[in-house]
Amino acid sequence: MVGRKRTVERRKSKRYKAADGAYAAISPKSHKLGQIIDISMGGLAFKYIDTNNGDIKNDNIENKNDSEESIFLSSMGFYVGDLPFKTISDEEVTNAPSFSAMKVRERKVQFTDLSFKQLFDLDYYLRNNVSEHIENPSEETN
Repeated sequence: MVGRKRTVERRKSKRYKAADGAYAAISPKSHKLGQIIDISMGGLAFKYIDTNNGDIKNDNIENKNDSEESIFLSSMGFYVGDLPFKTISDEEVTNAPSFSAMKVRERKVQFTDLSFKQLFDLDYYLRNNVSEHIENPSEETN
């Protein structure tokens, strides 16, 4: 494929596109709730509306809010709660047209130190809330 950059896939787990209606929320005090874009046993990406409206600089993930200790997943009839995570990136989405003053951000998180029960619950959630496997860039050319 001409013009396509080859990237090395660093993820350990298969990534899946989330089904419509699958949402993630960070601990209740953070006010970060949004639709899951993709998810795996290792982590997820989700979009949310930045309720700070630029008042607080969110780009520095080293100074994350102390209330952001766990993430919760839900969809129609399915729920997984209190999953520990670390933020990999949190960036403003600039490629989507916006008709409001609110900014959309995309946060990518990696699950950390999951218990056996959390792994089991996450696996069950994945089996019931994904629409398709997302191919690794390196697999597309094989």
